[in-house]
Amino acid sequence: MGNCLGEAQNTTDSSRGSFHLRSGSVNVKKASISGSSTECKVIVLGDSAVGKTSIAMRFTENRFPENHVVTLGAKFEQPRISLKNGGALKINLWDTSGEEKFRTLLPIYFRNINGALLIYDIKDRKTFDNIEYWLSVLDGYAKKESIVLYLVGNKKDIQAVDREVPTEVAEKFAEANGMLFTEVSAKTGEGVAEIFSLLAEKLVKKFNYPT
Repeated sequence: MGNCLGEAQNTTDSSRGSFHLRSGSVNVKKASISGSSTECKVIVLGDSAVGKTSIAMRFTENRFPENHVVTLGAKFEQPRISLKNGGALKINLWDTSGEEKFRTLLPIYFRNINGALLIYDIKDRKTFDNIEYWLSVLDGYAKKESIVLYLVGNKKDIQAVDREVPTEVAEKFAEANGMLFTEVSAKTGEGVAEIFSLLAEKLVKKFNYPT
């Protein structure tokens, strides 16, 4: 597990843009970020079809894929996130496949990670129960106390009658495992911006990014 990498930054990142986050919505703007920025590696884990790619796509592109997108191995993104202190965090975001046939490739992406998003589907209890599996896989490469862990329940937009994972159950699990926790909807965008905003702040604090 490696530290976040500091870098000098005094140019406009026109290819990726910076991400200015507002509560309750995803507000993506291209803008210059002056001063220092730091770079961290975050991996996205979870069963197939829980919405890992949809969450990443909602944040980086502010759109939602209507059809299920199968990730082959892993997909790489580099969002740059504005911080409360005026600096920036560039996240090397690795969206991994949840399909069993690709799981042997996971060790490739675990090296030097600083954080992990563990995603489950709140209308599918099995995907929540399998978070234990994803934690055990992760623990073989990075001790959970040495990185920032974020448990995310996706598909919050569903009808209450379709919910299989109570919020309080997930909250207790996250607390017991030293994880941040939230529920979001990649479809509507609710809560997605806040994931990355809080994640960025926690990474900066944990790895002593100079302000």
